[in-house]
Amino acid sequence: MTERKDYSGEFDPNFRFEDLSKEALVRLVREYALIVHLLDRSALITVGLRYGQQAVEEIAIDEWQGASPVYTRRIREIMRIEGDGVSAIFKCLQLDPGFAQHYMDVEYELVSETHGFFQLRSCGALLDVEPFGERATRGMCHHIEDGTFDWTAQAVNPRARIRPVHRPPRTPAGRVPHCRWEVIIDDDTEPVGEAEITRMTRGTTAATFRFPPMRDGTPHIPA
Repeated sequence: MTERKDYSGEFDPNFRFEDLSKEALVRLVREYALIVHLLDRSALITVGLRYGQQAVEEIAIDEWQGASPVYTRRIREIMRIEGDGVSAIFKCLQLDPGFAQHYMDVEYELVSETHGFFQLRSCGALLDVEPFGERATRGMCHHIEDGTFDWTAQAVNPRARIRPVHRPPRTPAGRVPHCRWEVIIDDDTEPVGEAEITRMTRGTTAATFRFPPMRDGTPHIPA
């Protein structure tokens, strides 16, 4: 079957992603990663309008604490990301829909398997929030990140932690990179443990769903 470079032409009732070319799939994956942010915006804007900024922060923390450890493990499985060092954490972040490529312009510096840095030269989420002032900026870049980053990293290594080198509000104004973070794996670090919302999310049909093989028999999860 000839690969599709797009979905022009007639409707195909049997269409599947494997019908698309690599270039078409890359375009689609980019859009899907951005859609995660659009869904997040639409949901949290609704929460904010009804219940205020504090409720936005509380729900956002639950949302990402619940989902990111689950989808990180799924991504590791299908992409065969092995190990529990900083390089494995960075690989997962490179594939994380929360770090939509280009919308989040992320750079990584691997010092060793127990130490590294990443920074956002540009953060689309920050550019959305900054016009609403320092309170909203601190809510996202301090309260929400402090309540979620370690849970994402510790899905790879329970002794990992992520701490800010600098982060918004930007000082001086317009500072680039927008933020910089340090990742450390230390045997003395106390694991955050699994949050109750993560345990509940792990039991959902979305978390337990397994994709069937592709049309040519290729398994979804590599052997």
